[in-house]
Amino acid sequence: MKPTNLILIWFAMCLFGIAAPAQNDAAAGSSQSTTPSTINIAAPDEQKMTFAENLTKYHEGYRSAQWRYSWAYHFCVYVAALLGALAAWLSKVHVKLLGMDDPARRDNWTASMAAGSALLIAISTAGNLADSWQENKRRRYAVESLKTQLAVEQNLTVDELEAYGKRLALIIDPNTELVVPAKSTE
Repeated sequence: MKPTNLILIWFAMCLFGIAAPAQNDAAAGSSQSTTPSTINIAAPDEQKMTFAENLTKYHEGYRSAQWRYSWAYHFCVYVAALLGALAAWLSKVHVKLLGMDDPARRDNWTASMAAGSALLIAISTAGNLADSWQENKRRRYAVESLKTQLAVEQNLTVDELEAYGKRLALIIDPNTELVVPAKSTE
């Protein structure tokens, strides 16, 4: 045989030897091969766009949740402080204009304000509003960082896109146990 034919045969064997495990893994449902010499397949643009849309959806969700929890937490804390201060002030001040010169009426108003203050603090504490606000803020920034990294990537491979998906799963639920698909023996 000629040396050029041997080189072509060797090249063909290497090409098919590397491509065959990637095809077998794709048929088995896995996009990652266990052999060290796999070809990184470029991720289709529609997969990247779908993933980017999912990132945007989660980013917007965490952003709106962060805003809602922040609003609820700050509302409860500041209104409770205001009601407590007003209750203390009204207990000592006798304002004829509001009808607070009557002790029974004044006592009802101050008790109602103090109860409202205590109720708002209880809602804030039992609802864990401060922690929920901070957790959504942390997750929003993590998803935003992931979006930025994905936007910078030029030639994203299937394996890299899968890694982004795993990172998103860990952001959504830090208790996520990443499952590696079982290899088929067929």
